[in-house]
Amino acid sequence: MTQTTRRTFLAGSAATLGVLSVPIRLPAQEVTQPSAPGAYLRIGADNSVTCILPTCEMGQGTHTGQAQILAEELGADWQTIRIEMPVQPGPDYRLPFGQMRSVGSYGIRHWHDPMRRAAAQMRMMLIEAGASRLGVPADELSAVGGAIVHAAYGQAIPFGELVEAASALPVPADPVLRPEEERTLTGRTVPRLDTRVKVTGEAVFSMDVTLPDMAYGAVRMAPVFGSDVAAMNADSVRGMPGVIEVVQVPRGAVVVGESWWQAKQAADALDITFTETENDGLDTPAMEAEIQAALDRADVPMTLERGDLDGAFAGAAQVVEADYAVPMLAHVCMEPINCTAQATDDRVELWTGTQGHDWIRMGLERALGVTADQLIINTAYLGGGFGRKTWENEAIQAVMASRAVGGRPVKVIWAREDDVQQGLYRQTMQIRFRAGLSEDGRITAMRVRMAGPQMGAAIVRDNNMDPFSLLGLINIAYDIPNYALDHAVVPIPVPLSPWRSIAESFNGYFVESFIDELADAAGQDPLAFRLANLPAESRARPVLERVAEMADWSGAAPEGVSRGISVVESYNSYVAQVVEVTMEGERVRVPRVHAAIDCGRAINPGQVETQVQGSVIEALGAALRVKISLAGGRTEQTNFTDYPILRIDEAPQIDVAIVETGAPLGGVGEPGVPPLAGALCNAVFAATGQRIRSLPLADHGLA
Repeated sequence: MTQTTRRTFLAGSAATLGVLSVPIRLPAQEVTQPSAPGAYLRIGADNSVTCILPTCEMGQGTHTGQAQILAEELGADWQTIRIEMPVQPGPDYRLPFGQMRSVGSYGIRHWHDPMRRAAAQMRMMLIEAGASRLGVPADELSAVGGAIVHAAYGQAIPFGELVEAASALPVPADPVLRPEEERTLTGRTVPRLDTRVKVTGEAVFSMDVTLPDMAYGAVRMAPVFGSDVAAMNADSVRGMPGVIEVVQVPRGAVVVGESWWQAKQAADALDITFTETENDGLDTPAMEAEIQAALDRADVPMTLERGDLDGAFAGAAQVVEADYAVPMLAHVCMEPINCTAQATDDRVELWTGTQGHDWIRMGLERALGVTADQLIINTAYLGGGFGRKTWENEAIQAVMASRAVGGRPVKVIWAREDDVQQGLYRQTMQIRFRAGLSEDGRITAMRVRMAGPQMGAAIVRDNNMDPFSLLGLINIAYDIPNYALDHAVVPIPVPLSPWRSIAESFNGYFVESFIDELADAAGQDPLAFRLANLPAESRARPVLERVAEMADWSGAAPEGVSRGISVVESYNSYVAQVVEVTMEGERVRVPRVHAAIDCGRAINPGQVETQVQGSVIEALGAALRVKISLAGGRTEQTNFTDYPILRIDEAPQIDVAIVETGAPLGGVGEPGVPPLAGALCNAVFAATGQRIRSLPLADHGLA
C-alpha cells in the first residue's frame, strides 16, 4: 500500500480533483503528524468551499458558526461554505479524550483556532498564487467574497481559478491571522445555514433516510435491566402481515417487516421470555435509601482537600448543613432513536444521526467483529442529542437485522416507550453539605459528600475523582479557603448516559441552592452574599451583575412575583440566571427568566441566545415534574403522558444578555442548563419559605 503524506495528499488532490486542500490540525496532531489529513478545508475549481469536520449538527447551529469562522479568516462568502462529516471514524478526528464524538460543547471552542489557522494558510496560498498571476506584490492583494482582489486596479480573481497554482505552493508554517479589526463576521448574528432546508423539508434526519428495497425493524427489549432473552418462539409471529424475519439481539429481539407498523405489531405479539435477575425486585425507594445511607459512610477516600477544615469549623460563627437529591432523567430527544444499516459479513454502511462515531465503531467491533476499514457511517441531522445519541446499541441491532435478511437495508426504530423504558439515563445523586460562616457572612469552611453512581468509572483513580459526577464541585466558583470533597460510590444496575450539561446539571442545583441557604443564614441578600464570597477576579461577577440589572434585582419585585438567583460555570462559560415565579394556589408558575452568559467571544450572538433559551426550557421542564423511577426492576414511565416535559404554553419569556470579558471561548449548547433549577428553587423559597432539597417540584405538590 502506498503511504499518503501531507505533501502527496495536497498535490494529488489538486491533480485529480482540481481542488486546493489544507489540513486542519489540532495542536497534538502538529506534533504527531498523522500520515494523511483528516479534517481539512477544500476549495474546488468551481469556487466551492467545503470543510470536513467531525462535529455533527444536532440543532445548536454548530455548522453555521464554523462556517462564519472559516469564511471570515479565508475571505469567502459564509453562505457558500459547506460543513461535511467524514464517513469513517479515524485518529485524525479524535478529541483529546481519544474518541470522535460530538460532546462537551466542543464544536466551536475546540475547533476555532485550528479552523482559523487552516483558513489563514489557504488565504496566504491563494494570495501568493494571485500575486504571481497578476505580477504584483502579495501585500497589495486581499481575499474578499471568495476572490483575490487587487483593489487599486479593480481586479478580482475567483478562488477557484487559483486552486491549481496555489496547490503547488508550500503550506505556510506560521500563517498570519486577520487582525481583530478585520473580524467582522464572527460576533454577528447571521441566519443558520440549515434553516431553509429544515423549513422546506429538504433536510435529511436519520428518520428521513429511505433506501431502495428498505425494510424496517421494531425492537422488543428485556424490561428489566441486566436481563436477556431466555427463550423466543419466532414462529409465533412469522405469519403476521409484512413480517420478514425475527432476529435475536443483545437483551431482546428485532422483528423485521415491510413497514415499521407491521414490524411493531409483531414485536408486541412476539412470544419471548427473559431471564430472571437480581434486579427483578429493584425499586427507586430502595435504591435511594442505599444512596442516602452512603452519605454517612466512613470508608470514603478524599477526592479534594485544602486548608484546615477542623480548625475552620471550630472557629465558625455558625454551621449550616443540608442534604439534596436529584432523580434519574431520560433524554427524550424529539427524533426517536433509529439507525439504518446495509450490512454483509465484509462491509457495513450506516445512516444515522449520531454523536458517537467512535463509540459505534468500537461497539460494532466488540459485538460483531466489524473492523474500522469495513465501516461507513453516513451522518444525518440529529433531531436532538443531549448525550443520548452517543451509543452503539441501535447500530448493532440494525447491522444484525440487515445481515439476517441477506444484506437488505433495514431501518431499526425504537418507539418512544422503548427509549423511555429501556434507554439510558442521567444518574440519580445525593449530596450533603456542611459549611461554616464567619460573623460577617464569609464562607470559611465547606465539607461536601457526594453519594451515587460513577458514570465515568472507567477513568476514575483511587480518589474517586469522576468528572461526570463532580464537575461543579471540584471547581467550585466560591472563595472557600478550607474545603473538602469526596464521593461515596453507590453503583446502580441501570445504564447511564451523559444528560445535557452532565454533572453540572445537578451540581449547579446543589451548590446554588445551598449558597442561598447560607445567604439566608447570614441574613444577607442572595446576590450580595454571592458577590462577597466570589474571588475578586471571578468571571461569575460580571454575569451576576448583568443579570441583576436585567431583573432590576435591587428594586422591588412586581406584585405577586418572587425571584431567585444563581450562577454556574460549565464548559468554560459562566451563566447567571434570575427566575421569576408566581403562585397559582399551591402551584408554581414561571412567567420569566433572565439569563446572562459569558462564553468568551460570541461567534453568532443570535445562536447563543437561542441555545440559552432552549437550555432554560429543557432544564425548567426537568426541575418542575419529570423523573425516571423503577418498580419491580422496570422503568415506571412510558411516554410523554407520564414523563411530562414542558409544554409550549408553559414556556416563560426568556431574556438573554451576552457579556464578553475577553475570556477564551466557552461552550454554548449546555451552560444554560445548570443555573436554572437552583434559581427556580431559590425563587420558590422566596415565595413560600419552603426549601426544595429534592427534585422535581411535582414531588412536593408544587407543579
